[in-house]
Parts: sequence; C-alpha cells; structure tokens
Amino acid sequence: MQNKDVIIIKYLIEHKNEELSIRNISFALKIDYKNVHSMVKRLEHNSLVKLESFGPSKRVKLIQKIHPLIFEAEYLRREEILKDKNMSVMLNEFKKVINTKYFILLLFGSYAKKTQTKSSDIDLMFIVPERQEEICEKSIISQARLLPLPLHCLVFSENQFLEMLNSQKLNVGKEALKNNIVLYGVESYYEMFQIG
Repeated sequence: MQNKDVIIIKYLIEHKNEELSIRNISFALKIDYKNVHSMVKRLEHNSLVKLESFGPSKRVKLIQKIHPLIFEAEYLRREEILKDKNMSVMLNEFKKVINTKYFILLLFGSYAKKTQTKSSDIDLMFIVPERQEEICEKSIISQARLLPLPLHCLVFSENQFLEMLNSQKLNVGKEALKNNIVLYGVESYYEMFQIG
C-alpha cells in the first residue's frame, strides 16, 4: 500500500461522523477521482474500509481495527497537534508524572475539531488501568495546576470509559469518541475496542 492510503485513512478518521463518498474524498483531498477510487478499493480489499450504498453512490466507512496504516494515520494527526509547543510540553509533563506507561490520553473538544479560540479550554481525557484512577487523577490534577494552560482534565478507567460508550445517554465519553486526537497510547486505544 502507498502513503496516499494513509492520507485517506487520516481523512476518514477526522471526518468519521460525516457521510463521505469517493467523490467527496477526492474533492476534499484534491486527488484525482480515479486514484481515490483505486485507493479506496485497495483499502476495502484489506478490510480497512467498507463501502455502503447510499443513493447512486457509495459511502466510505473506516473499519476501526488494529492495523499499521491506521496507527500511522493517528501518529500523523498527533504530530500535527504536537507542533504546538504548548501541547508538546504538556504531553511530556503528564508522561513524567503518571505512574504507569499503560494509559491513553485523548484530546477532544474544540482542539480536536480544530475550532478552538483563544478562550477555549484544552479538553483532555485520560483512560487509565483499572483501580489506578485515583492515584493517576491526583498526579494529573497536580501537574495540570502547574501548567500555564487552560486545561480541563478527566480521568476514567478503561471499564468506566467503555460503560459510557455503551450507555444510551449522551455523555462525555461519547463526545470524546466522536472527535479526538490520541496524544498517547494509540495502540492501547484501538486494542480497547477489540476487547471491549
């Protein structure tokens, strides 16, 4: 598979709540329709996307699964946001104080949607191993107070996060799932959905 396949996957991740056809993707990415069509077919053959009929065209849906191309697309998204020095420093500071390497950090809200303003909070969701929520939360909140950024930090265990996703009610977990950038723990994030 070629690198442009990753560009399509990245676009599908960033627009997962939209109805996207091959033509939409071609237009948005400014790539020739025939090329996008063959890339999407290749991704479908590799079980990374599925094509669903809607009207005269086909809807392109990303299949959330563990795959190197999906990880590469997620890392590209992360690199883009970490070009902001504040985000990069923030991530490094949190990594220093959290007492486990097995956590997931999601950026969600306006920063993930790229609609932030100067007064926007930086919404962060930490998903930590079971029975470590309290310990991690204390470290996270202490560190957040030291950083000169408008941070809004939430800490959940994997089970708490998955329960929110399975709930019928609208909640912050579902909001974070719709639009997020995985700042840390990409592989763990996708593995969580395979298990959960």
